[in-house]
Amino acid sequence: MISLVAFVRPVHAVTISVSNVPSSLDQSQEVDADVFLSCDGCSDSYLRGVFYPSGTNYFGFTQNNQGQWIGTSNDKTQYFKVGENDLFEGSWSGKLKVKPDPADSAYSGPGNYVFKVGRYTGGGSATWSNEVSLAISGPTATQAPTKTPTPAPQATNTLTPTIIHSPTKKSTPTKTPTPKISLTPTIEVSPSGIVLGTETAATPSGGIKPVLPLIIALLLVAIGLAIIAIVLVWKKRKLQ
Repeated sequence: MISLVAFVRPVHAVTISVSNVPSSLDQSQEVDADVFLSCDGCSDSYLRGVFYPSGTNYFGFTQNNQGQWIGTSNDKTQYFKVGENDLFEGSWSGKLKVKPDPADSAYSGPGNYVFKVGRYTGGGSATWSNEVSLAISGPTATQAPTKTPTPAPQATNTLTPTIIHSPTKKSTPTKTPTPKISLTPTIEVSPSGIVLGTETAATPSGGIKPVLPLIIALLLVAIGLAIIAIVLVWKKRKLQ
């Protein structure tokens, strides 16, 4: 005969309650909540306070035994520890320091929220306290203005003026007319009936003086005047 013996593992009744929570607080304000834990025969417990608008989108910080602020963590043993030896007749009561986490994505700004405290085992299973309604105040998150893209400036064809150099007119030197000496023969009737056009002068000795020296003198005068005129023209050109 074979007898089967069933071993039934005792189930510990766990209750947790929270009180002394303000009805309103600032988003950066710390709260000392009163927690009562009844867990006769329980092993180590880890307490966490949470804020949430609805559902299970929890946020908030809980200060652990080392004074560290712990937010949402997969390692539940990082929260405030109530050891098995801390229980007195199966219960524990004390303060749990908590505060909101405005940087958490579950926080949607000032408004109405719910607060409660959870008791975790080392394996991660949770038991929750009663819920407390409260209002969280603080600055309203403003959306950063959307930058309007500025169109890139388009290059435009700019006409560059072309400088056309006009040919410089050269001044033409004014020619100074060369004075011409006109020799006009003068015919005078002398008492002796001699024509002066051919001009033969009577010498004291009664002979005829030739006119060649007079012509040569006149030519020299003309040549001198011509040279003077040429010099004047040359100087004028040089000055220009």
